[in-house]
Amino acid sequence: MVDSRRRQLLGLSLAAAALGAAPFAWRALRRGHHHAPNSAPTPAPGASTAGPDALFQQPLRIPGREGLMADVHLRGPLALQSRVDGFNVFPGQPTPLWHYAGQWEGHAIANPVLHVAHGQTLQVSLDNRLQEATTVHWHGLVVDEANDGSGLHPVEAGMQRAYRIRVANRAGLYWYHAHPHQRTGLQVHAGLAGLLLVEDDEELALRKRLGLQWGDRDLPLLIADKQVDTANRLVYRSGADDWIGNRVLVNWTPEPFLEVVPGLYRLRLANVCNARVLRPAFLHEEQALEFHLIGTDGGLLAQPWPMEDLFLAPAQRADVLVDFSRLPPGARVVLRSLDYVPMENEDESGAFAPDPMGDHPAAEPMGAGLDLMQFCVAGCGDDVRGNGGRGAAGASGSRRAAAIPASLSSLPAPPDTRGWPVRPFRLHMDSQGAWFINGHNFHRDGHAPAFTVKRGTREVWELRNAMTSMPHPIHVHGVQFRVVERRISPQDVRSRQVAEGGLGPQDLGCNDTVLVWPGETVRIAIDFDQPFDGNQQYMLHCHNLEHEDMGMMLTFAVTD
Repeated sequence: MVDSRRRQLLGLSLAAAALGAAPFAWRALRRGHHHAPNSAPTPAPGASTAGPDALFQQPLRIPGREGLMADVHLRGPLALQSRVDGFNVFPGQPTPLWHYAGQWEGHAIANPVLHVAHGQTLQVSLDNRLQEATTVHWHGLVVDEANDGSGLHPVEAGMQRAYRIRVANRAGLYWYHAHPHQRTGLQVHAGLAGLLLVEDDEELALRKRLGLQWGDRDLPLLIADKQVDTANRLVYRSGADDWIGNRVLVNWTPEPFLEVVPGLYRLRLANVCNARVLRPAFLHEEQALEFHLIGTDGGLLAQPWPMEDLFLAPAQRADVLVDFSRLPPGARVVLRSLDYVPMENEDESGAFAPDPMGDHPAAEPMGAGLDLMQFCVAGCGDDVRGNGGRGAAGASGSRRAAAIPASLSSLPAPPDTRGWPVRPFRLHMDSQGAWFINGHNFHRDGHAPAFTVKRGTREVWELRNAMTSMPHPIHVHGVQFRVVERRISPQDVRSRQVAEGGLGPQDLGCNDTVLVWPGETVRIAIDFDQPFDGNQQYMLHCHNLEHEDMGMMLTFAVTD
């Protein structure tokens, strides 16, 4: 009998307990059933504190001076430890989190939001206090192999490593996370991930024009779904495909709310789920509230694009402006991941294959609608309290939103790739349930580079996904790229076209991860004009972390 790909690897768990169904299901939120926690966790410093309705009980965690997601404006070296500690994430017992811990300006920090400037040298050291190898991968940064933090350079248990990177990227929201071979899904689900904010002159100029201050009306939203058991432990089993959770966390806050003034907000969305593709929309009284997309993985777009929803795959980021000024005091807006057809067309090896949702008790299936968080326009709660200027204000807040500039940055148009060599990649699964890129599976075929690119060349990479497949968010290490064409796209992707070549608004910026749907062909343009000498090896892989861990990854080299 052919084994299903959902049974390929030895089962491993973060918790000693078996996968128990958590007492919460997202389905209840969508149907309007109330869920009131028995007790509330201690709010993070700077958290919003106004009262929401019964569905959203916890104030959104906002980056502050200490704790989870502390703001760290790097002006020198930072020492971090990868370790496990208990955090008050859910009501009741503390949750053990694998995290990057440190001290900054006298405060204990965990998975800090790192702020750096374009051209600055980032210096971070890692002391691995875990019982297994780990890394820090600087996702999206243009970086040399030695500092990339991929599984090619693991930091073994009890060992240290120093990362030193001159930040060459445009301003934007990037992130960092663990990337050890075959353990990335487990370690990211356990908590080893944080945000990295790069600034440059264009970003600072836009921030001044909009009048939006970071931590007040310019906020990150780190979104992740977790499988949580009845003891508040994050549970994971290696080998269970497409790990999806039964709880959603935004900034490590379950069922969060944020009180907002009736004005313009800048929200930087990051999908840090292991496998779940999101379709975020802002709904007021079940009607979509228009927002403007102003940036993607690699920073600002040339112009804003009005949208009502977008697809956000694991590892992708979206920088959006939302105007709450047209809503009355007391109005509630739900950030919801709308339902969509997940197009999971993979062969499950016959009619008697096990139900994949059996691995994910109480979780909504891929593509189901999920309520992520709620925004309350000033005056939502009976007891409206301020929060020190961090996202909340009384009903007297300004009702005039700043004008959205017609031009955001000097980002050039996608390059004319006529005459560029085309390198094809086929994404597919075999009859044994193994994932491949061009017939290459990382665990079967080894770590040696599958191909070599000469430094200074420019190439088009053609990513063709098999119809009997799944959506694959493809990530390229060490570079940023431009999407130049989509072909044979599903209708919901074609309907978003705003430029030639089937491109939607999210395709018009610099990116490091691109979502390729079953049957679709996507072309990306990469300029390998790097400032690094010698042989530099990088990873190309699916950022569905379970696919990556099962070998949907290869190494390529950039050489002189």
